[in-house]
Amino acid sequence: MGVSDEESKKLEWKEKSKIKFCILDSVLLNVLDEATVKDLWDRLGTLYQSKSLVNKLFLQKKLYNLRMKEGDSVVEHLNTFNIVVSQLVYVDIKISDEDKCISLLGSLPDLWDSLVIAIGSNATALQFDEIVSSLLME
Repeated sequence: MGVSDEESKKLEWKEKSKIKFCILDSVLLNVLDEATVKDLWDRLGTLYQSKSLVNKLFLQKKLYNLRMKEGDSVVEHLNTFNIVVSQLVYVDIKISDEDKCISLLGSLPDLWDSLVIAIGSNATALQFDEIVSSLLME
C-alpha cells in the first residue's frame, strides 16, 4: 500500500517547512519559491557550495579573519575553524597542516600568547592534532 497524493504533498510541505525553519530570513528570500524539497536543496547548493572565485575569496577571508574572543569556548571556536577549513577543501582550496596550525594559533586571543609561544618554541614541525590537544587541555 503506497502513499496517497495527498499524504505525499503533506509530507513534502512538512519537509520543506523544516528546512526553511532552519534558514536565516536573508537566505530564505532566495529559496522561497522552490516547489520541492529537492529543488530547495539544489538551490541552496547552488548558492552556498559554489566553487566560484568569489566564494573561494569569501571563504579564505572568513578563515583569515576568524578570531576567538576572550571568554569564548575553545570547542566552539575549533568547530567553527574546522567548518571553514572543510568549506575551503570543498571548493578545492588545499590548506597544508602548517598553514592550518598557523591560522588556528593566530586566531586565538592575546591571552593565549604564552601557549602559542610554548607550542612554537618546542616544535620542529607544527602538527594540527597536537595543537588541538594542547588547546583542549588548556
